[in-house]
Amino acid sequence: MPALNAGIFKRLTGALAACGFLLLLALSTAFAADGVSGRRAALVIGNSAYQHLAQLPNAANDADRIREVLERANFEVTLGKNLDKKGLEETILGFLRTLNDGDVALFYYSGHAVQVGGHNFMLPVDATLATSYDLEVQAYNMSSLLEYMRETSSLQIAILDACRDNPFANNSYYVGQAKVAVEGKKGLASVAPQDGTLIVYSTAPDRVALDGNDGLSPFTGTFAEYALKPNVEVRKLLSDIRAEVIKRTEGRQTPWDASSLTSSFFFVTRQNLLIIEDMREVRVPPAPKEVALRISPPITSGNAELTINFTKLPDKGTLWLGDQQLNLDSKIAADRIEEVMFKPASADMTSDEVRYTVTTDGGRSASGIVRVVVDAQAVAEAQVKPALNIQQGDEPKPAAPEQAKPILVAMASDIGTGFAAMPEEVVRSTSTAPTGWLRLEKRDPETQVAVDGKIVSEGDLIKAEDITKLRIRPSLKLVAAEDEAKPVAETVAMNTSGSAGKSDTSTDSMEVKPIPLPADKAPAKEPVRTVVLMPAAKTAAPAPITINVAVSVNECDTLAAEPLDVQAVADGKLPNDIDVPRALSACKAAVDQHPEIARFKYQYARALYAQGDFKDALSELNAASDAGHVRASYLLGRLYQFGAAVERDPAKAIPLFESGAKRGDPYSQYALGRALVTGLGTKPDIDRGMAMVASAAESGHTYAMNMLGGEYLSGQHVKKDDARALKFITESADREDVFGMVLLGVLYRDGAGVQKDPTRAAELFQKAHANGHPYAGRLLGRMALRDKTADVQTVAGWYRESAERGDAWAGYFAAELLKENPTLQRDSGEVARLLALSASHDTKDVSADAKADLKKVDNSDVGKEVQLALQRAGQDVGEVDGKLGAKSRDAANAVLGTEAPRDPRDLLMALLRKEWIDSRPRLDMLGS
Repeated sequence: MPALNAGIFKRLTGALAACGFLLLLALSTAFAADGVSGRRAALVIGNSAYQHLAQLPNAANDADRIREVLERANFEVTLGKNLDKKGLEETILGFLRTLNDGDVALFYYSGHAVQVGGHNFMLPVDATLATSYDLEVQAYNMSSLLEYMRETSSLQIAILDACRDNPFANNSYYVGQAKVAVEGKKGLASVAPQDGTLIVYSTAPDRVALDGNDGLSPFTGTFAEYALKPNVEVRKLLSDIRAEVIKRTEGRQTPWDASSLTSSFFFVTRQNLLIIEDMREVRVPPAPKEVALRISPPITSGNAELTINFTKLPDKGTLWLGDQQLNLDSKIAADRIEEVMFKPASADMTSDEVRYTVTTDGGRSASGIVRVVVDAQAVAEAQVKPALNIQQGDEPKPAAPEQAKPILVAMASDIGTGFAAMPEEVVRSTSTAPTGWLRLEKRDPETQVAVDGKIVSEGDLIKAEDITKLRIRPSLKLVAAEDEAKPVAETVAMNTSGSAGKSDTSTDSMEVKPIPLPADKAPAKEPVRTVVLMPAAKTAAPAPITINVAVSVNECDTLAAEPLDVQAVADGKLPNDIDVPRALSACKAAVDQHPEIARFKYQYARALYAQGDFKDALSELNAASDAGHVRASYLLGRLYQFGAAVERDPAKAIPLFESGAKRGDPYSQYALGRALVTGLGTKPDIDRGMAMVASAAESGHTYAMNMLGGEYLSGQHVKKDDARALKFITESADREDVFGMVLLGVLYRDGAGVQKDPTRAAELFQKAHANGHPYAGRLLGRMALRDKTADVQTVAGWYRESAERGDAWAGYFAAELLKENPTLQRDSGEVARLLALSASHDTKDVSADAKADLKKVDNSDVGKEVQLALQRAGQDVGEVDGKLGAKSRDAANAVLGTEAPRDPRDLLMALLRKEWIDSRPRLDMLGS
């Protein structure tokens, strides 16, 4: 049994044993690969409580109502209400995590929005749009979200009830490299959809939608009423909604849509099943007095109301229901059809026939025939008088048939591991296994149910023999307020009579027992998702099958997921925060248990890298990348850029970044944009590169904000704009990003766009350095030497720390400082090591100078540092004398895993580079 759920199994079985029970009916952890068609995911956002703009009282109500409708339509809904910019970013990321290739993806937005330059931007509740620089920092481009949806789903629907008055008329805003005038337009711009996309606007382009006076907007209220009509294709549905909104608003609002759908879509596809016994033959002995026809109750999907009437009465007798004689006009409830009796008119009847029709409340009908045949070989039933003549106590009542008993199933599932399979032993382990047809009576809104690869909805019918094909998938939302009072699981407990060593599988004493967690585990109890199946045939005492799924987050996700990973299910850990031993154990178990899930391979690779096991980490990274994990592809690209664990080849990184960028991975967008701007591994394309970095910043990637700020500050690749730089940099620093702090410190140091303030600059540099920034120490040291605010020894310490974090400039400056102050040197070889490490980073404008200075170091001193580096790597080089012979060469080949450079200085650079990589530096903290 897999590791995680074995713990749950142990707790449940332990509790049963304590109660004296031997058999746990079912606890299955056999997860099927999805292979399920029809999965649906939706993002629903409603913003009402604007802080600086006119409030929209109905928008949050709209979102709640749409969520209810979509959950009933089998969507997994990610809901966000009254979101500020960071909340908006996090909610969109949560939505993207719910998408898989082939899904239907839907986006609904109600709130303020603005169109600028032909693009529609949704506005979080903290938006001000007070300056021309605010749009790209405070808003979110809906086109970006649609692009991400297209990459991860087969059909996309956007519903925008956001065409309120534009509160920013006559302003202009930066969009990319252009400053675009709003031109006083109202409403939203019409966007041409790509293939497979439907965009729905609550009103016509450039027109204003009404917010409504009845708690919901006119559009949302109408949509909610119409969307759940079964078997109505979406384009017909929208036509009906349009007509109703026009009517309700007296022509003031006309919903609009733009479609490039290439297939049909229905919000609710209702099974249209009506199952009856089309021919029944009842054989009776001669001279029967009355005959029980025992017509099987009809079954229909969707809980439709059924009525039955007879279309042909018997030629030689009458039909009775209780004390009522039936005629052609009699309407019979479906659950009483079994009670109909045939009373022959004479004893010499040989055969007769009746016909009946079953009709649903929707008008669907089906017909059946019952033939009564006299057969001398038939066994006579116990005589039963017609109901109207039965007197109390006249006849003994026949024994009631054995009632079916409820079945309760306990399962366990980690979120994000696909559809959990129904255990086969559920139906094999009880003598009252379900038969006939079952109806999906209840489905927790945060679950999806599939049978034989197809999503099923409440009211749908399932053959009892297909119950082992049933699959349940909990949503990625784990903790909800209503979960707190629920038990972890309930299971069926049974009496334990019978021979020793065997479990009694009878159900004579079946009862439901709650199994609570031990007290010390109570705070960590798993939420439970419930699915209920009921017999489709109506009976006096229906026996439900209740399936409780205990939902949890796999420990690998909590220990080794990465922040902002669009395919993760947890918030994640930064590289240096990973608990390596626990993460290795948990992620190895997760990979073994779920070999088909790419994110576990990636998270296992992160744990291996954190341990320094680069070979195995690279293997898992490649496997995760090949399986479609975009963040694995990103990290592989970074390794190619740095030459860490692989041969340096920045060009190989570009297609890896491209694949992740298309799916909305902000890390990939940032890395690709940076490469395009700088020309690292690809032909420079500044416009596309800056747009890609802006997309990453829009999703909350602070490194992207820093790069945009740095570019507008320097003016190297784009027009210099200190105010625009300040906007991006301040946003990043406010999010506690150490690079944002450093860039803001530079602005205060130099008085660029702000009042010059060296004290504030030093504070920001110190805070960033204390939090691991690679070159904040170098900036702090340079400013301290200039302003004479720290002694040389303190500055040398800052330089060393930055050099150890990978800053080539810090290594070079440290070497210069130590040459000028030899008493501060830790040993005679420190200068050579610092220069070699600086040169090994191959950093523009400094590594060449470091290599040139390294050439001035005595050959013997360089040789000694080579030998000492080999010793630190565990090699036996004999005496450290600076003479590099065959023994040292062989040791170097072994350490580097390849033919070592012949030149002693190049060899020292290679060894120190590997030593630095082996120290597991924060590659995400370093530039390209």
